[in-house]
Formats: sequence, C-alpha cells, structure tokens
Amino acid sequence: MNKKWYACELHCHTLHSDGQFSVKELIDTAVERHLDGIQLTDHNTTSGHDEVVNPPIPVLKSIEWTTYFGHMHAMNCDRYVDWRDAVPDNIDEKMTQVHEGNGLIGVCHPYQLGTPICTGGRWDYNVKDWSLVNYMEIWSEGCPFMNTPNRRTRDLWHSLLDEGFRITPTFGRDWHRATRDVYHSACTYLLCEGELSDMKIKDAVKNGRSVISMGPLFYFSIGDKTMGDEVLAGEQTLEFTLSFERMEKMGVPEKVVPEVIKVISKGGATVAEINPTCPRTEITLKENAWYNAELWGKIDEKENCLIALTAPVYVKGEN
Repeated sequence: MNKKWYACELHCHTLHSDGQFSVKELIDTAVERHLDGIQLTDHNTTSGHDEVVNPPIPVLKSIEWTTYFGHMHAMNCDRYVDWRDAVPDNIDEKMTQVHEGNGLIGVCHPYQLGTPICTGGRWDYNVKDWSLVNYMEIWSEGCPFMNTPNRRTRDLWHSLLDEGFRITPTFGRDWHRATRDVYHSACTYLLCEGELSDMKIKDAVKNGRSVISMGPLFYFSIGDKTMGDEVLAGEQTLEFTLSFERMEKMGVPEKVVPEVIKVISKGGATVAEINPTCPRTEITLKENAWYNAELWGKIDEKENCLIALTAPVYVKGEN
C-alpha cells in the first residue's frame, strides 16, 4: 500500500469552548484550506464530538486539558480522565491514565506567555518521565516564525531528543476563528498508508511521521526510510523532497523562497547545509544519534525564516 503525506491541523476550537466556529464551520473552513484532516480539541469538553457526523475529511476527536499549570492534548482517549485535580507533581500519573485509555499526550505551546496574558498557557508541570509525552507543538498559533516561545520550544525538544525521548514535532494553529490567520497554509503534514482516517492521524503522530511547515511539503528519505524510522549508522544518502502543490492550490506559493536545507543532529547542531536546487547529500550518520532537517529562506520578503522542519530519523547500529 502506498504511503502519502497529508496536510492536517491538530489544534482546533469551536463554540463548544472559546472558538468562534461551529463544528460544521470548522470542518468547512478546513476543507476550503485544502486540509486533509483535523483534530478537534475544545477546552476541557467533548461536547462537540457528537456534531461530527459523516464529515468530508477525517476529524480526530480529542480534548485540550486547560489548567492553571499548562495546556495538554489528550488525543482520542476512550475514557474520561479528570483534569481538574492535575497539579505539577502528579502530571505523570495523569498522563499514564490517558495512555491507559488508549490516548496520546501532546504538550501545547509550552513557552506561551502565561499569567496575566494567558493563565495556564505556559507549561509548568513537573514531568518526570518524558516518554509519556507523544508530541509537542514546536510552532504554535497562526505565525510559524521562530519567535522566542517557538525557539525555546525547539530547544527543549532538541534536549529531549538528546536524552533519547522520541517526541513528534507538530504545528498547532490553536484555531479559534477564520480571521486574523495570516499564514493560512501552515500545517502539520502526516505520513500515512492509503486513505487518511482519524485513526491514521493518531498512528502517524504516535510513530513520529510528521513535518511542520509554513506551507510546502518538505521531507527526506534514506533509501526506503523516512521520518520516525530507525536507520543504520555510517555513510548514507539523504534525498530531499520539496512540493508546493497545496500552496499552489491555495494561490500562495510566491510567499516562500527556499534558500538552504540544514541537517540537524545532537545538541541542535547543524551538520550539513545544502542548496534546495540540489536536494541530495551524503552524510556519515553517527550511532545513537538523531537527524532531522530544516528548510530556511524568505517568507513574505522576510529573511532567514524557518519554513519547514521534519521529525527525526534515529540511528542505531553500524551500516
């Protein structure tokens, strides 16, 4: 069965919490923006789930825990886990309960401004076991530039990868309304086999098959391996793919000018830079390391912008 990359939005709100969309309006707007699937994550409620009936695109039914100590997605948990008594020192226990309900855990905008701007928006939970966290919003809200909160989140993610934790990077628009979204094309691309479904969205996030992007699809492969896979140490050929197909459908490809591809590894160090017009490079991969790729260039004439970022591949044995 063929694998395909799908454009998804994993952080959405409706009138059932503090969004301005009805559930139908949210889904219709997602279709208009050429999104292939979404995750419904209203604050502390699943009341909108019953309104998802035969949607034209897959809708993964989830919830955003919204507390004084941070916001967290409980992705597609099959039971109610009480968020009201979550405090910094019991969050591991709470996340374990979500996992026991077949849910996944996503950390939302961990370095968002907190009180008094957004009470609870900053992540203040004391996570003892980061293996309980499945994904993290490396970019959040409508603008995917590397502002201070996004840069700090990427640094945190790098440090957790260095410690051996496999946490999937995602983009979260934190979508409340159709207006004031400057970069409509930003999304999380997920790699799935065959036709997309709500459960395939969940599986792709669980298995680290993601790319976050201002719009273009950007990823690399090593033979038949790609994001989320384990690869062999030693000299390997990385082949990069860059596609503007979705942005062309939206009429916005001219906003982005790729200029350099950076290969990133332990410590967030850049280990190679290549020209996007020659999307192939040879790299010696080190054992017990991780490697991901970043695409940099211009966005709306702004220089030195991070355009897209892939999930890593993980290196184990010798080639």
